[in-house]
Amino acid sequence: MSHTRNSLIDSALIIGGAGLSTLFISTDGNGQNPLPVAAGMLLVVLVIGAVSFALAWFVRTVPLAIMGSAVITELGFLLYFVCRVAFSQHLHEHANEELYLLPIVFVVVTAPTVLLASIGFGRAASRIYQRRRDEPGAPPNGGQAPSSAGSRATCGPPSVS
Repeated sequence: MSHTRNSLIDSALIIGGAGLSTLFISTDGNGQNPLPVAAGMLLVVLVIGAVSFALAWFVRTVPLAIMGSAVITELGFLLYFVCRVAFSQHLHEHANEELYLLPIVFVVVTAPTVLLASIGFGRAASRIYQRRRDEPGAPPNGGQAPSSAGSRATCGPPSVS
């Protein structure tokens, strides 16, 4: 029961974050259709999920994994947009100002998605990886278990029983 409830909470956090950002963009007065905006937010959620699961594999502490995934994801998107600004050729004289504002607007618009999806994916990934570590016969620190059918590497001569 607890596992199902935690999964529902994590899913609600992820979907709620994407929904809040979609609502934020669609109701800002520009009259944008929410479906393309939601598709863009789902792409952002996909990236956040990949970063969260990769970071939770290495970081065992849940709050540190959540904060790390939020920071790494935001910095990755900012780096993408800053490189886009730096290496773009402007066809219009005012395009430069628009491109300078793009990273700032993106951070503000995607803040609910990044925060809530990082929490949801971070909790889910930590729970999945913790369950794998707690299985009987699981190797310590999430490493590969030695094969029971194969030969073992030993130092010294083989023992005779």
